[in-house]
Amino acid sequence: MNEEAPDIVGAWLHAYEEDTDTTAVYHPEDYPFRPSRRPRRGMDFHADGTFVEWVPGPDDRPREVAGRWARQETDRIRVTFPEGQGEPFDLTVVSREGDTLSFARGERQ
Repeated sequence: MNEEAPDIVGAWLHAYEEDTDTTAVYHPEDYPFRPSRRPRRGMDFHADGTFVEWVPGPDDRPREVAGRWARQETDRIRVTFPEGQGEPFDLTVVSREGDTLSFARGERQ
């Protein structure tokens, strides 16, 4: 079976209000999100393998953590950071349909 890997390149923000029991949902950063008091986490996958994660800082403003990403399998992504900058993690892409990217829940949300 020669399954094509879903395209995840781009900047994605977590739409936590759309999560299910099994998936975490992300949309492009320019998606018309409803206002939220809760800061949105985000991930930016660059075609050259660089990666930026946006995490809420102490004052709730996003702070960037830079790393690298690589596809391990058709639906598996490995994210790594320079030593001391963050713990590596894996993501399983459940689907990419239009402006919606879903990961298996519980891996990095």
